[in-house]
Amino acid sequence: MNILYFAYGSNMLTERLLDRCPNAKPKGVAFVENHYLSFGKKGRDDSGKATLVKSNDKNDRVYGVLYELGREDSLKLDKYEYNYIRDDVFSVNFEGKIIEVLTYYISEKDIEVGLIPMDWYKNICVAGARKHGIDEAYIQQFENLISRKDPDNPAHKYLEDLKI
Repeated sequence: MNILYFAYGSNMLTERLLDRCPNAKPKGVAFVENHYLSFGKKGRDDSGKATLVKSNDKNDRVYGVLYELGREDSLKLDKYEYNYIRDDVFSVNFEGKIIEVLTYYISEKDIEVGLIPMDWYKNICVAGARKHGIDEAYIQQFENLISRKDPDNPAHKYLEDLKI
């Protein structure tokens, strides 16, 4: 049985997700309301990684890409999404219908204020959103993020492959 996965942040870039889940198939753009995107999940490199945060504002919306995954790929994804909470019944809007999907997030108590994403991570988020035709105003929010240069990884392989 296949699983639908809501990818936001860096996993929107199909090439990145295919490295993790070789059988993933993009289905289209989806969104979740009453949530906003935070970069308050601390990564292994101490930089900010994307996470969903529930909000009381009905105007808050996070866009992402819906992928179809096999069970084996979803188990592989669990290994990459370390320290995230897996939610198999997360509701998103896809093609005008509310559907339940798999996604990952961290608890609000674990969000760290002041974390800054690496430049390559931010650029992967932008590339994934562009590739899937997410609204330009939404992409601009990614582009406006403050980021920092990664001294250990100045030119990330996904960006080199995409010539970004």
